[in-house]
Amino acid sequence: MRKKPQLILIVFALLTHSITAQDYSIGLKGGANYNNIGEFYSIGGSIATGTPNETFTANNEIGYQFGLFFKVDYSGFFIQPEVNYVTLKNSYDFPTKIAEWNAKQIDVPLLVGYRVYNPVSIYAGPVFSFISETTMDGWEEDSSYADPFTYNEFSTSICAGILVDFGKVGIDFRYQYGITKVEEQRLDMIKTYNGYGVNLGDLLEYNPSQISIAIHFKFFNSDSAGKRTRSSGSGWRNHKNL
Repeated sequence: MRKKPQLILIVFALLTHSITAQDYSIGLKGGANYNNIGEFYSIGGSIATGTPNETFTANNEIGYQFGLFFKVDYSGFFIQPEVNYVTLKNSYDFPTKIAEWNAKQIDVPLLVGYRVYNPVSIYAGPVFSFISETTMDGWEEDSSYADPFTYNEFSTSICAGILVDFGKVGIDFRYQYGITKVEEQRLDMIKTYNGYGVNLGDLLEYNPSQISIAIHFKFFNSDSAGKRTRSSGSGWRNHKNL
């Protein structure tokens, strides 16, 4: 919880410093992500077939995200803080039923980039995630054989990407890798009627990662606003000289 005030101060400092920048813009963005989590190690394997211990790899599924960004340009370089609402999805194909894994979080990336060749830019930076919920189907909450299903409420990642900017509209390709590990935890899966076909198992330790693509739209650009103001002023002076 101590990290939230520090993060707010960093974002505020970036926004304050932007007063001296050559150009800044504010916009909305939204898109899809492809998330990756750890494996599930089933102790005893499939209950129905009596197979040995078995490992189930998570299926990466498509989640979505949308948010707000503030971009400050400095002659080719730029700083871009963002605030995004993100949903992440995965699933495990257990012997008798698919178990869905879902997470919801607020991501705050602080990006620094460089325009390589118009309209293409590259960027990188840290991402601070405030996780409000993580769930997995099938775990027995009151089990005496395993720990409760838990998750980190705050985590840190690093991301890098490519931005193709066409003015008001742009496309953003991004890879994000979790610095904060998700610790291994033992789960007791539902094994009764309409269960998942597995019993005790370990959700193995992993560093979360994701690939995302987003489209952004700038609804304010200081450079465009300045051009309109200068153009309007010039017309007024010309009118007076008639």
